[in-house]
Amino acid sequence: MMRENHEIRFIKPCRHRFEQHRDLTPQYARSVFATGRLIQINLDNCSIQRMEQLPANPSRSDAEEVGLLPLVEILTQAPVCLTAIGVNEMPDNKVGFAKTAYENFCSSFWPGHQDDIEATHRPYDPASTDKKVSFGHLDDGDRLAYGCAYVALLQMQNIARRYPNMRPEQRFECYLYSMIGLLGIVNAFELELAKFAFWSLTPTEINQLPEPLQLRRRDIKANFTKLWSTLAKCRLAAYNGAMDIFWLNGSNFADEIGLTLDVGGKKLILENWVGTNDHKLYRISKDIHSTFGDGSQARYLARSRHLLDDIMYWKNVDGIANDILSYRRRMGYGAVDTLLERIDAAVKHVEFELAEVLVECVQ
Repeated sequence: MMRENHEIRFIKPCRHRFEQHRDLTPQYARSVFATGRLIQINLDNCSIQRMEQLPANPSRSDAEEVGLLPLVEILTQAPVCLTAIGVNEMPDNKVGFAKTAYENFCSSFWPGHQDDIEATHRPYDPASTDKKVSFGHLDDGDRLAYGCAYVALLQMQNIARRYPNMRPEQRFECYLYSMIGLLGIVNAFELELAKFAFWSLTPTEINQLPEPLQLRRRDIKANFTKLWSTLAKCRLAAYNGAMDIFWLNGSNFADEIGLTLDVGGKKLILENWVGTNDHKLYRISKDIHSTFGDGSQARYLARSRHLLDDIMYWKNVDGIANDILSYRRRMGYGAVDTLLERIDAAVKHVEFELAEVLVECVQ
């Protein structure tokens, strides 16, 4: 395995308007701390699984072998805080081992660290035999947090399967109207994914794309939009994709509300990053990310198009989205106080339609 595609990477989900992609280094973390803020690294499922591969008394070479040495260097050279948010993606019977591995990593490479007394811990049933997480079995808070993305990714599968003979632009338009009807909410990140999901190309056309664009298309397909042949696989893929989106959105939200941490009696504002060994997600986030709006804490989607604006399909779907969303803004938005009910109803509806087109029974 090439080392550059093996080591943990750090994503800053939201950048200021003219801020370029940056790498998280001990030097940068120290400079942030000097301004009265603190870097928080939120570890995803992939990085926690790397910790599970370590022996009981790991060395730096062990950490390097599993791709976690950059994290060790930051922890030992700069003031930061760390969360194992990735356990939220795991089935119950995996959580205990993951927490033990995380705590072993911290005690081995981060001696003297202190647990936040206000930290929350995911409840889990160690006796559970479920091998996968079922969205329908999540509690209300989790379904609300992941639900919009889960429905969106399921619906991309459904539209692609149900209307294979539609023109790509028509499938995109159908998807957009359906999301408005199902949830009353359209998230910009998922909308950009949908544009990729319905972009049909021949092998020759793919090979003619610039290499960065070919890579982004492959990464998005692998993490979010690949078509699956069974409802169970569609559910799992949608859940995994929704969790990827949650890592980014959760960090954005923490920044937006000004989340703080008490350090030595002083409240420090947190600057949130995501730590991941998923290099596909890392590359996607370099090209598609959030940015601050002018004069506000509101977030907008920024994307690097790599010549996409010159392609007729992209001109068409951008125009469709702009027309529909501009009309929604003019007409005003409905209340979302029943969002969880709408998510649950949408999941039931889309899963039924997917099962129908895949000729399966919903269980």
